[in-house]
Amino acid sequence: MKTVDKTVKAIKKEELKRCYLIWGTEELLLERLLAAFNERMKQDDEDPNNIIHFNLNDTPIDDVIHEAESFPFFGQQKLLFVHDSYIFSGKKAPAGITHNIEKLESYVSNPSDFSILIFIAPYEKLDKRKKITKTMMKSAETIEANPASGQETKKYIQDFFTNKGFKIDNESLELLLRLTDYNLSLAMREAEKLTTYLYGESVITGESVQKLVSKSLEQNIFDLNERLLNKNVKEAIELYQDLLTQKEDPIKILALMISQFRLLIQVKILKSKGYQQSDIASILKVHPYRVKLAGQKEKLFSQSALSQAHHLLITADYEVKTGKINPELQVELFIWQFANL
Repeated sequence: MKTVDKTVKAIKKEELKRCYLIWGTEELLLERLLAAFNERMKQDDEDPNNIIHFNLNDTPIDDVIHEAESFPFFGQQKLLFVHDSYIFSGKKAPAGITHNIEKLESYVSNPSDFSILIFIAPYEKLDKRKKITKTMMKSAETIEANPASGQETKKYIQDFFTNKGFKIDNESLELLLRLTDYNLSLAMREAEKLTTYLYGESVITGESVQKLVSKSLEQNIFDLNERLLNKNVKEAIELYQDLLTQKEDPIKILALMISQFRLLIQVKILKSKGYQQSDIASILKVHPYRVKLAGQKEKLFSQSALSQAHHLLITADYEVKTGKINPELQVELFIWQFANL
């Protein structure tokens, strides 16, 4: 996130590079970077018609390069956004689209001095084995926009409230972050909702957060699993039915339940071997907050109970995917089945 902050300032004040590769999954950071480029065009009094968007899912790279090499009709420079730039990742190309990668490699090595070409790859990682990725990382400005750490997210949201003239105590801020899984984009949307709803007030309380902030699906599934492990069948089914009412996909719910139980088991095993929270997050490649939350919960249950639940969920998932049972019914059956173990 520090890199993004620094880059946003550079975009607004310094001479722009000819090519950029922005990658990562944090929507808010991606939006900030794109907004900074658009703002720079306004600062430079460039014609809005010189801001052009492409998507590699339906546009060959040849068309992008042709536009980059064509002089602008008005103004001094063009700003070209290339969305879904999967050519730098391990993602496969959609059917019917062919990209002339060699032409792109040639262009990146010698770009037009009147075009700013920005590739946006909204993926967790780049495929650094690819020649085009190596070429881009060598010749262009590469910016990572992946999820911020827990402390960075907390500071960002705290600063947002302060700038809006609101006070929020640490406990209420922690509640907001827990409900949104420390996801910066989700937390920011909920923070904006709070300041809009509480316009004219100066303090955001825990009660307001509890009342107004929507729980993420991940948080709801964590609560569902906790009720399940505590054999609170009625409450577990009520929460599951609420999620269905909210149009959540039962197959997605099942997949998240499996993922969370797997994480609980992994954290329990690694903690028993003496690993610390930061080490576990690094080994499992998950957000430290998720490890912290799992660490608080796993110690309340035996490894045997966690393993039983995980095994039953895997079986349920198989039966759904092979068409043996309705997905909505399967999750509810699993809850009853586990409660009777």
